[in-house]
Amino acid sequence: LFNAVVEDGLRMGFEKEANWQSLITKDIDSEQLSGTYYYLEDDEDEVALRDIGQGAPIPVGTIKAGDKSYKMHKRGRGIEWTDEAKSANIDLVSLWFMKLGKKLGRDFENTAVYRLLNGYYADGFDAAPTIGVKTANTLTLSDLFYATAYMEDTFGFTAKRMVVNLETAAQIADLKNGDSNYLFLDELKKGEWPTPLKIPMQINNTVPDNRIILVDTSFALNRYVYKEFGVEFERSAKTQVEGSYGTEISEFIPFEKNARLIIAIDQTRS
Repeated sequence: LFNAVVEDGLRMGFEKEANWQSLITKDIDSEQLSGTYYYLEDDEDEVALRDIGQGAPIPVGTIKAGDKSYKMHKRGRGIEWTDEAKSANIDLVSLWFMKLGKKLGRDFENTAVYRLLNGYYADGFDAAPTIGVKTANTLTLSDLFYATAYMEDTFGFTAKRMVVNLETAAQIADLKNGDSNYLFLDELKKGEWPTPLKIPMQINNTVPDNRIILVDTSFALNRYVYKEFGVEFERSAKTQVEGSYGTEISEFIPFEKNARLIIAIDQTRS
């Protein structure tokens, strides 16, 4: 019973109380620890729907195996306690492990945000495009509109999530209409987060100052999974210490690099 409470608490915190799932397009099961990066090669002008003459070839895009590969990482955390510690109230134990699981899930979210911001490959192969604002170091609602419209018009993707750090989130909350009218005052009075252009904000303090990540969560980031999060137990009869060890093996890989757009508030757009 004690082990079941430990596992349920960790899993509940990691999977239900964290925010990393909101950034993921799909979990892709993998039977190997590494894999080949596949991509769709096309020309939008060539594959767009258009009139086709009788007997003429149909324009296509081609799925190819690239010359790059990815490798999944094992992540884990262990907890150990003595037999005497098991006398703690079972409800207290459940809450404590849920708290720890939530912290693990938060750290996992940081990894996902890092991939959205920087991509997986060190050479910048899957780096997200960047756009500035009208006036450097000054953010306006029209800058957010321009960026989301640019993302849709240029790349064909729709911003469905806005990832920012707390300082930038507060800057967005302070946006005004004119000299004195706060744009999101009604939402703030009701205890609701601002949703500029009806795009939910997600606060993550690994995002640098003066950066906003717009994410089309339908296409931006996949999670390749070799082993889902699970908990194993081991007890030493000699020391009377028992350990619970939670691990998972996976990696976040951008699926479509243009399904993310970085707004650089400290840069003037061209």
